Amino acid sequence: MKKIIMYIYLLIIGKHPYNTIFSYNYHNIRPILHFFKKFASQYKETDKKIIIDVGGGSSPYFKILEKISKKYYVVDFKNAMPKNEERNIIQTEGQAEDLQFNSEYADIVISNQVLEHVNDERTAVKEAHRVLKNGGVFTGSVPHISPIHLEPNDYRRFTSFGIIKLLKESGFTNIKIEGNGGVFKSIALLLLMDTFLYKNKGKNQKFNTAKHFIFVPITF
Repeated sequence: MKKIIMYIYLLIIGKHPYNTIFSYNYHNIRPILHFFKKFASQYKETDKKIIIDVGGGSSPYFKILEKISKKYYVVDFKNAMPKNEERNIIQTEGQAEDLQFNSEYADIVISNQVLEHVNDERTAVKEAHRVLKNGGVFTGSVPHISPIHLEPNDYRRFTSFGIIKLLKESGFTNIKIEGNGGVFKSIALLLLMDTFLYKNKGKNQKFNTAKHFIFVPITF
């Protein structure tokens, strides 16, 4: 019965990052998904890249980037990565501030919804710059408006001006920032995330899957 319920849940909500409009996270994830599809499409499949996905966990965007990857590394804490990874992903235990790669090694470094959680965002971005080849690309996303999540390791939010300053100070050039959402989408995200996150004083937040499933019509 439990498996059947979960099957129905995933059918309606979708599995991250392929969330449907019935998911609380739809307006947050959909633009990121579209961005990575657009990003991957600019490269020829014959021109394979070395990609480092920093803080990538289960590497949800690997399916999109696989066709352009020569080697695909994910860097994260051991308990954040899948145990028995069957995809062509090289799991590397580590953290954003101390990447275990030679300088000028990678073609692409990804940091997707990670910089708000690292201990030192300046060191993390400088490390990304160090491991990139000349002409390499650092790409990803950060939140500007979002409820506290993954507590207690949620330290900061970013403006476009703050990101540009951070990247320039780390040596990056040719910087492009794309905004996502707006006032109404932000309000929707804040209300829904706040509704579906447990609030236990002194304990980490947990996502309430049952409530999310029951509230599907309201979320929609």
